Amino acid sequence: MAQFIARISELLSARGVEALVVGGAVRDMLLGRTQRDFDLLINVDPEEIGASLAASTGSTSVVIDAERRYVRLIVPPSAAAEVRWIDLAGLAGSIEADLARRDFTVNAIAVRLTHWVAGRVHDSLIDPLDGAADLVRRVVKQAGPRSIIEDPLRSMRACRFAAQLGFTIDDATARSVRGHRQLLAGVAPERIREEMFSTIGGENAVDGLRLLDTYGILDLLLPELCEGKGVEQPREHYWDVFEHALQSMGQAERILSRPARLADPVLARIPWIDGHDDYFGEVAGDDQTRAALLKLAALLHDVAKPRTKTFEPGGRMRFFGHPDKGAEISADILQRLRCSKRTVAHVSTMIREHLRPVQLSDGVRPATDRAVFRYYRDVAPVAVDTIYLAFADYLAARGPLLEEADWDRHCRNLGDILARGFETPRESKPSLLLDGNQIQRLFDLPPGPEIGRLLRILRDAEAAGRVQTQEEAIDLLREAVREGGVPRRSSG
Repeated sequence: MAQFIARISELLSARGVEALVVGGAVRDMLLGRTQRDFDLLINVDPEEIGASLAASTGSTSVVIDAERRYVRLIVPPSAAAEVRWIDLAGLAGSIEADLARRDFTVNAIAVRLTHWVAGRVHDSLIDPLDGAADLVRRVVKQAGPRSIIEDPLRSMRACRFAAQLGFTIDDATARSVRGHRQLLAGVAPERIREEMFSTIGGENAVDGLRLLDTYGILDLLLPELCEGKGVEQPREHYWDVFEHALQSMGQAERILSRPARLADPVLARIPWIDGHDDYFGEVAGDDQTRAALLKLAALLHDVAKPRTKTFEPGGRMRFFGHPDKGAEISADILQRLRCSKRTVAHVSTMIREHLRPVQLSDGVRPATDRAVFRYYRDVAPVAVDTIYLAFADYLAARGPLLEEADWDRHCRNLGDILARGFETPRESKPSLLLDGNQIQRLFDLPPGPEIGRLLRILRDAEAAGRVQTQEEAIDLLREAVREGGVPRRSSG
């Protein structure tokens, strides 16, 4: 049992607070899955107790929904390996009434926190909707006949849960998802964005999008992507544009998975530099990791092909300008979903440049030093990400017709660009003129993703020879801090 959760239980018990673990943590415990996010229902004011718990545990208390008084405890780094955060919500009425208002039966199960810590989960479930039985049946079932109507976003969540858990959606829920999909038009774009990111960034993302497509939701949310259905491609492509997009995202997910790389001899040939797991785990925008945004870019990288498809006089099929047009369309999509400028720039740059890694050489001779330098200069800070997009794109293009010799040559060429242009993205690289701790102290910055951003700027500048002394490095980063608007530490 996580020590941090046990400490929270002790603190709440000492204050006489009744607390229950609800939702996904209970579901995942019963399924034997790892739990790192916890929802607690408590019988006191979440803001008041949240501030007290934060002070006692070194956590940070953040109000994430002022109207409903939801509070999130962001755990200190020392506990982050076992728990990411704990969400606190006030219990209004009975626990049975609260569970009845939830989305699906498998998420409407509760356990008292003291029983959870004591390891008495299975014999002390509060389960008025028989969610545990639905876990055994491996079915996603709405908590009540109006669950989807009351919150139409649940139609997307049903598809995500089914895909990520490997469940089916029961018939009545499926009818409700399909029948009320138009209600998604009234859901805030920010909520749709977060749910879409949860689907794309999580496990089995392709299955999740297929379910969204099955129930007519994908056409509503990403009509530009659906334009690729039935749009044929040249003979070197196995699938049409739409299926190629899904397959590209799926290949990106497999490439990013260490177990998949170890188990699959095809993926094992892809160069994976020490430190890339941490690199792709960095938060890049809208609380999404580089891994999640790579999968999103893989999904959208050919989104402009239907609109740019032409035929030459001899019948040759072409898609002139589809990377630039695709970057434009993708930016429109992401802005529609209220994504940050940082996310839009990150993804659209990858899409605009997705052909460039392959074009750096003729496929036989290695790329020139000048070409590699210009690539990293122009495509920073997503140069490495775009190379892995090129790996996913190639695998999805060839599909089951992949030829070993061509794949080996592709891996060698892209691996050469990786090795020559970007040695390793680890922040602890000893050759850096300044390390992360020094940057924090010099510019009075809190720990977080901005430190990684500044380290990457410094690393790129060193590799290009633009800075050679600590004084030059400090001047460079001072300008980067000013342009990026990095928040300083709180003086309180």
